[in-house]
Amino acid sequence: MKKVHAALLITLTILLAGLFTTTMFAMNAHAAYKGRVAQNVFVAGINLSGMDALAATSTLQKAYDAMISAGLPVVVDDETHIIDLFSSNGSDVAYNLVDWDPSAAAQEALTVGHNSNPVIDSILTLYFQLFGQKSFAASVVVNDDRLKEAMLSAFPNAQTQATATDFAVSLPRGKDPVITITEGTNGQTLNLDSTMTAVAADAKDLVLKPVTVSTMPVTPYMTTADATSLIPLAAAAIDAAPYTITGTDANGEPQTWTISTRTIADWILPTQDRERGPVIGLEPEKMVDFLNELHATIDIGAQNARFTLDGGKVNEFQGSRNGTVVDDDAFFAAFEAALGTATSADAPITVATRTEMPSISTEDANGLGISEIVGEATTTFSHPTANRKANIKHGAEKLNGILIAPGETVSLLEHLRPFTLDDGYFSELVIKGDEIKPEVGGGLCQLGTTAFRAVMHAGLEVVERRNHSLAISYYNDVNNGNPGTDATLYDPAPDFKFKNDMPTYTLLVTAFDDELNAVTFTFWGTKDGRTGSYNPPTVLSRTSMGSKVVKETDTLAPGVEQCQHGFPGAVATFDYTVVYPDGTTKVTPFLSTYRALPETCLVGKATSTTAPTDDVISE
Repeated sequence: MKKVHAALLITLTILLAGLFTTTMFAMNAHAAYKGRVAQNVFVAGINLSGMDALAATSTLQKAYDAMISAGLPVVVDDETHIIDLFSSNGSDVAYNLVDWDPSAAAQEALTVGHNSNPVIDSILTLYFQLFGQKSFAASVVVNDDRLKEAMLSAFPNAQTQATATDFAVSLPRGKDPVITITEGTNGQTLNLDSTMTAVAADAKDLVLKPVTVSTMPVTPYMTTADATSLIPLAAAAIDAAPYTITGTDANGEPQTWTISTRTIADWILPTQDRERGPVIGLEPEKMVDFLNELHATIDIGAQNARFTLDGGKVNEFQGSRNGTVVDDDAFFAAFEAALGTATSADAPITVATRTEMPSISTEDANGLGISEIVGEATTTFSHPTANRKANIKHGAEKLNGILIAPGETVSLLEHLRPFTLDDGYFSELVIKGDEIKPEVGGGLCQLGTTAFRAVMHAGLEVVERRNHSLAISYYNDVNNGNPGTDATLYDPAPDFKFKNDMPTYTLLVTAFDDELNAVTFTFWGTKDGRTGSYNPPTVLSRTSMGSKVVKETDTLAPGVEQCQHGFPGAVATFDYTVVYPDGTTKVTPFLSTYRALPETCLVGKATSTTAPTDDVISE
């Protein structure tokens, strides 16, 4: 019995000694990788073992830049084009069609073996070092709309427009309308939806293989036979005209519109209903002017409770008000239901409306306790183009008055959308491959940068931030003139997001100074004792912009040259520090990588017959 006990004791001692030795070995291995990526950790197939945050980010950025610079080879019917994945006007409008954040990926790699208790972290570090590997794919975001646009532009001959089957109506004087059918024609387009999915999957290793895009037929959704069967209904709809539309204008006065026989004959079309099959309907594209008139007459926008700043306090000076807007879908449904069923005298069509609620109500405003500035930042922009300046002003106005509840996350893109000419934004010229095209969005990065710095001064939580693709001088930090504290915006990504992690509401107030070319973001609220600050950014490395790039194009007259400036690359870093009321401190490092961009010029081909243009690329 004693021998058994002795054997057990020896075995247990050996096991404990082995466990102790293994644990100590693991602890030493873990200590050897303190602040660096653990052994056998890969991102997009790239081994980052032993690299610190800077080295890992720089390595991933080079691989990402190489993918963007190489472009995407696209094959359609044995014809190949390289799609340029980077577009820029050498200024604000600079974006990748395949977007990825190398810095965030490097930080994710650094979490392996560095985010649990020391013993578990040490064992994980030892496991990956001896037996296996931890792999992360590149979580890329494909800008589907822009990439589709680029592909369609590269292969114009692979597409033919389909035409819809439609009514052809003539109205002979004193006779019944004559309705015939204009037959639709088949078209062809590129099968791009599946291509986007394929590109997103392929880009996860930061190497894009050639993608073959098939074509697909586009057929009219209405057959000639179905359209012909609707001729009696179309005739009845025309015979029932004129139609009377009634509504109430913004001043509460009743209004009437009359839709004539000739107008309804132009508006109606044969269409398909998912449940009822072939029906007559209305063509929205032909009704745009009328719908705009309805909105201009009837719509009353919702009014937020607004504030004025007086003596260091925020006071309410305007109560909130619900809005009323034309409900387009309901109006169309009512109008289409009335086609051919009754005369206007028997059944006028009432314009349907819906209630639009304010985002800041008077009830909310009265109990917010907003009393002081908690953070503020001002940025300036020298020598802006008129369009860029107008965009900054318009965007600042859209962000002004945002009320942020405790715990709420704010997306700047969400509040700045839609980026359209109709919304009030202006376009600037951008080099896209071998073309110069107008692009909406110049000036948005000014707003992102101002918001980023104001958020840090307020000590709020930064949820999502990316630096601009290029080290643009007017985004350099005011403290030392170095790049590193900017934030870029481009729809759908990247975005700038922040969270109000204070226990009280905050109010964002924006101001645009037309004379000084400056924009100021101020967060008002109630201070909770925290302080937010950041140290001036440090440039860790710089990269030459490289040699001038010249591309021939058919979009310029022969010999005409248009260029955008080059930019050297850089890597910069700084720390954002928040000291909370209980004395705890949170330090968030930000590492920014800026791509090198050579001077790029487009030159009209000698055989080009395109007329010259006086437009120039803004800077």
